[in-house]
Amino acid sequence: KPAKSAQGLPCIAYVVAYHALFAGALVGMHARTHGVVSLTQALLAIFLTINVWICVCELSLLAYPRHIKMEAAAFASRYGAHTLPPVFLFQPVRLEQVFSLKYWSVMWSTYSALDPSYTDTTTFGYCVDVCNGMSTLLPSIVCAIGMTYPVLSPRVLGMLGLVSYYQEFYGTVVYYFQFFFNRRYAKLPTAMTLGIVLPANAIWVVMPALGMWASSRLIRDGTFDVFLSGIKL
Repeated sequence: KPAKSAQGLPCIAYVVAYHALFAGALVGMHARTHGVVSLTQALLAIFLTINVWICVCELSLLAYPRHIKMEAAAFASRYGAHTLPPVFLFQPVRLEQVFSLKYWSVMWSTYSALDPSYTDTTTFGYCVDVCNGMSTLLPSIVCAIGMTYPVLSPRVLGMLGLVSYYQEFYGTVVYYFQFFFNRRYAKLPTAMTLGIVLPANAIWVVMPALGMWASSRLIRDGTFDVFLSGIKL
Protein backbone atom coordinates (compact mmCIF):
# COMPACT_ATOMS: atom_id res chain seq x y z
CA LYS A 1 0.00 0.00 0.00
CA PRO A 2 1.07 3.62 -0.28
CA ALA A 3 2.66 4.96 2.85
CA LYS A 4 -0.17 6.06 5.15
CA SER A 5 -0.31 7.72 8.49
CA ALA A 6 -3.00 8.58 11.00
CA GLN A 7 -1.50 12.06 10.96
CA GLY A 8 -0.37 14.26 8.11
CA LEU A 9 -1.84 16.22 5.25
CA PRO A 10 -2.96 14.72 1.96
CA CYS A 11 0.02 14.35 -0.36
CA ILE A 12 -1.48 16.81 -2.83
CA ALA A 13 -1.21 19.58 -0.23
CA TYR A 14 2.58 19.22 -0.20
CA VAL A 15 2.73 18.95 -3.99
CA VAL A 16 0.65 22.10 -4.48
CA ALA A 17 2.69 23.96 -1.85
CA TYR A 18 5.96 22.99 -3.54
CA HIS A 19 4.80 24.13 -6.98
CA ALA A 20 3.24 27.33 -5.68
CA LEU A 21 6.39 28.20 -3.72
CA PHE A 22 9.00 27.53 -6.39
CA ALA A 23 7.10 28.48 -9.54
CA GLY A 24 5.77 31.55 -7.74
CA ALA A 25 9.28 32.48 -6.63
CA LEU A 26 10.63 32.13 -10.18
CA VAL A 27 7.90 34.32 -11.64
CA GLY A 28 8.10 36.80 -8.76
CA MET A 29 11.90 37.17 -8.99
CA HIS A 30 11.64 37.69 -12.73
CA ALA A 31 9.02 40.40 -12.30
CA ARG A 32 11.01 42.11 -9.57
CA THR A 33 14.30 41.94 -11.48
CA HIS A 34 13.03 42.98 -14.91
CA GLY A 35 9.80 44.80 -14.13
CA VAL A 36 7.77 42.57 -16.43
CA VAL A 37 5.51 39.53 -16.20
CA SER A 38 6.37 37.38 -19.20
CA LEU A 39 3.89 34.67 -20.20
CA THR A 40 6.68 32.61 -21.79
CA GLN A 41 8.85 32.79 -18.69
CA ALA A 42 5.91 32.05 -16.38
CA LEU A 43 4.75 29.01 -18.34
CA LEU A 44 8.27 27.59 -18.55
CA ALA A 45 8.86 28.32 -14.86
CA ILE A 46 5.78 26.27 -13.99
CA PHE A 47 6.81 23.46 -16.33
CA LEU A 48 10.41 23.35 -15.10
CA THR A 49 9.19 23.25 -11.50
CA ILE A 50 6.98 20.29 -12.42
CA ASN A 51 9.81 18.57 -14.27
CA VAL A 52 12.21 18.90 -11.33
CA TRP A 53 9.64 17.19 -9.08
CA ILE A 54 9.08 14.45 -11.66
CA CYS A 55 12.85 14.00 -12.04
CA VAL A 56 13.09 13.25 -8.32
CA CYS A 57 10.23 10.77 -8.66
CA GLU A 58 12.04 9.20 -11.62
CA LEU A 59 15.13 8.72 -9.49
CA SER A 60 12.95 6.66 -7.16
CA LEU A 61 12.04 4.56 -10.21
CA LEU A 62 15.74 3.78 -10.59
CA ALA A 63 16.38 3.23 -6.90
CA TYR A 64 13.39 1.02 -6.03
CA PRO A 65 12.35 -1.13 -9.04
CA ARG A 66 11.71 -4.22 -6.89
CA HIS A 67 9.61 -2.30 -4.41
CA ILE A 68 7.57 -0.79 -7.26
CA LYS A 69 7.00 -4.22 -8.82
CA MET A 70 5.90 -5.73 -5.50
CA GLU A 71 3.63 -2.79 -4.66
CA ALA A 72 2.06 -2.85 -8.14
CA ALA A 73 1.40 -6.57 -7.75
CA ALA A 74 -0.23 -5.94 -4.38
CA PHE A 75 -2.45 -3.26 -5.92
CA ALA A 76 -3.47 -5.61 -8.74
CA SER A 77 -4.25 -8.39 -6.25
CA ARG A 78 -6.36 -6.11 -4.09
CA TYR A 79 -8.15 -3.99 -6.68
CA GLY A 80 -7.87 -6.06 -9.86
CA ALA A 81 -5.54 -5.90 -12.85
CA HIS A 82 -5.64 -2.64 -14.80
CA THR A 83 -7.77 -1.04 -12.08
CA LEU A 84 -6.42 2.24 -10.76
CA PRO A 85 -5.82 1.98 -6.99
CA PRO A 86 -6.55 4.90 -4.67
CA VAL A 87 -4.45 7.76 -5.99
CA PHE A 88 -1.54 8.46 -3.67
CA LEU A 89 -1.98 12.21 -4.07
CA PHE A 90 -5.09 12.07 -1.92
CA GLN A 91 -3.64 9.81 0.77
CA PRO A 92 -2.37 11.27 4.07
CA VAL A 93 1.38 11.46 4.46
CA ARG A 94 3.72 12.78 7.13
CA LEU A 95 6.13 15.57 6.29
CA GLU A 96 9.21 13.38 6.81
CA GLN A 97 7.85 10.88 4.30
CA VAL A 98 7.61 13.60 1.66
CA PHE A 99 11.41 13.93 1.84
CA SER A 100 11.92 10.18 1.37
CA LEU A 101 12.88 9.11 -2.16
CA LYS A 102 11.23 5.74 -1.57
CA TYR A 103 7.87 7.35 -0.84
CA TRP A 104 7.64 8.78 -4.36
CA SER A 105 8.03 5.33 -5.90
CA VAL A 106 4.30 4.94 -5.22
CA MET A 107 3.73 7.16 -8.28
CA TRP A 108 5.02 4.35 -10.50
CA SER A 109 3.37 1.44 -8.74
CA THR A 110 0.09 3.34 -9.09
CA TYR A 111 0.64 4.27 -12.75
CA SER A 112 1.58 0.66 -13.50
CA ALA A 113 -2.12 -0.14 -13.38
CA LEU A 114 -2.36 1.88 -16.61
CA ASP A 115 0.98 0.91 -18.12
CA PRO A 116 2.90 -2.13 -16.80
CA SER A 117 6.12 -0.82 -18.38
CA TYR A 118 7.10 0.61 -15.01
CA THR A 119 7.36 -2.81 -13.40
CA ASP A 120 9.72 -4.04 -16.13
CA THR A 121 13.19 -2.51 -16.21
CA THR A 122 13.74 -3.70 -19.81
CA THR A 123 10.97 -1.54 -21.32
CA PHE A 124 11.29 1.81 -23.07
CA GLY A 125 8.83 3.45 -20.67
CA TYR A 126 10.96 2.54 -17.66
CA CYS A 127 14.28 3.46 -19.26
CA VAL A 128 13.19 6.79 -20.79
CA ASP A 129 11.82 8.04 -17.47
CA VAL A 130 14.87 6.96 -15.51
CA CYS A 131 17.11 8.70 -18.05
CA ASN A 132 14.95 11.82 -18.01
CA GLY A 133 15.35 11.97 -14.24
CA MET A 134 19.13 11.75 -14.45
CA SER A 135 19.71 13.96 -17.48
CA THR A 136 17.21 16.81 -17.21
CA LEU A 137 17.21 17.57 -13.47
CA LEU A 138 20.20 19.94 -13.47
CA PRO A 139 19.43 21.48 -16.91
CA SER A 140 15.89 22.22 -15.68
CA ILE A 141 17.26 24.07 -12.65
CA VAL A 142 19.76 26.02 -14.77
CA CYS A 143 17.12 26.93 -17.36
CA ALA A 144 14.67 28.01 -14.66
CA ILE A 145 17.21 30.37 -13.08
CA GLY A 146 18.80 31.41 -16.37
CA MET A 147 15.59 32.94 -17.70
CA THR A 148 15.95 35.66 -15.05
CA TYR A 149 19.61 35.81 -14.09
CA PRO A 150 22.47 35.62 -16.66
CA VAL A 151 24.14 32.52 -15.23
CA LEU A 152 24.84 31.59 -18.87
CA SER A 153 24.97 33.69 -22.00
CA PRO A 154 21.73 33.75 -24.05
CA ARG A 155 23.14 31.50 -26.77
CA VAL A 156 24.65 28.96 -24.37
CA LEU A 157 21.41 28.86 -22.37
CA GLY A 158 19.53 28.46 -25.64
CA MET A 159 21.69 25.51 -26.70
CA LEU A 160 21.26 23.84 -23.32
CA GLY A 161 17.52 24.43 -23.42
CA LEU A 162 17.15 23.23 -27.01
CA VAL A 163 18.85 19.91 -26.24
CA SER A 164 17.03 19.39 -22.95
CA TYR A 165 13.56 20.33 -24.20
CA TYR A 166 13.97 18.28 -27.36
CA GLN A 167 14.92 15.22 -25.33
CA GLU A 168 11.76 15.59 -23.25
CA PHE A 169 9.60 16.18 -26.34
CA TYR A 170 11.04 13.26 -28.31
CA GLY A 171 10.95 10.86 -25.38
CA THR A 172 7.28 11.59 -24.79
CA VAL A 173 6.38 11.16 -28.46
CA VAL A 174 8.09 7.77 -28.50
CA TYR A 175 6.34 6.87 -25.23
CA TYR A 176 2.99 7.60 -26.87
CA PHE A 177 4.03 5.47 -29.83
CA GLN A 178 4.93 2.43 -27.72
CA PHE A 179 1.76 2.82 -25.63
CA PHE A 180 -0.53 2.77 -28.66
CA PHE A 181 1.56 0.48 -30.89
CA ASN A 182 1.60 -2.17 -28.17
CA ARG A 183 -2.14 -1.60 -27.58
CA ARG A 184 -1.70 -1.01 -23.88
CA TYR A 185 -4.87 1.06 -24.03
CA ALA A 186 -6.90 -2.02 -25.04
CA LYS A 187 -7.06 -3.30 -21.45
CA LEU A 188 -8.04 0.08 -20.01
CA PRO A 189 -11.33 1.96 -19.89
CA THR A 190 -11.31 4.64 -22.57
CA ALA A 191 -11.86 7.26 -19.88
CA MET A 192 -8.52 6.37 -18.27
CA THR A 193 -6.64 6.64 -21.56
CA LEU A 194 -8.27 9.94 -22.50
CA GLY A 195 -8.46 11.36 -18.99
CA ILE A 196 -5.12 10.30 -17.50
CA VAL A 197 -2.57 8.84 -19.93
CA LEU A 198 -2.99 11.36 -22.74
CA PRO A 199 -3.20 14.63 -20.75
CA ALA A 200 -0.64 13.67 -18.10
CA ASN A 201 2.01 13.02 -20.74
CA ALA A 202 0.92 15.83 -23.07
CA ILE A 203 2.53 18.34 -20.71
CA TRP A 204 5.90 16.96 -21.88
CA VAL A 205 4.95 17.59 -25.51
CA VAL A 206 3.37 21.05 -25.35
CA MET A 207 5.70 22.72 -22.86
CA PRO A 208 8.98 21.40 -24.33
CA ALA A 209 7.73 22.66 -27.71
CA LEU A 210 7.41 26.11 -26.13
CA GLY A 211 10.84 25.67 -24.57
CA MET A 212 12.41 24.77 -27.92
CA TRP A 213 10.88 27.88 -29.48
CA ALA A 214 12.16 30.10 -26.66
CA SER A 215 15.60 28.46 -26.85
CA SER A 216 15.76 29.07 -30.59
CA ARG A 217 15.00 32.74 -29.94
CA LEU A 218 17.86 32.92 -27.42
CA ILE A 219 20.25 31.47 -30.00
CA ARG A 220 18.97 33.58 -32.90
CA ASP A 221 18.66 36.90 -31.05
CA GLY A 222 21.64 36.57 -28.73
CA THR A 223 19.57 38.33 -26.05
CA PHE A 224 17.07 37.45 -23.34
CA ASP A 225 14.32 39.48 -25.05
CA VAL A 226 12.09 36.42 -25.42
CA PHE A 227 11.63 36.50 -21.62
CA LEU A 228 11.36 40.28 -21.36
CA SER A 229 8.19 40.97 -23.32
CA GLY A 230 4.88 40.98 -21.46
CA ILE A 231 3.02 43.03 -18.91
CA LYS A 232 5.13 45.93 -17.69
CA LEU A 233 4.99 46.63 -13.98
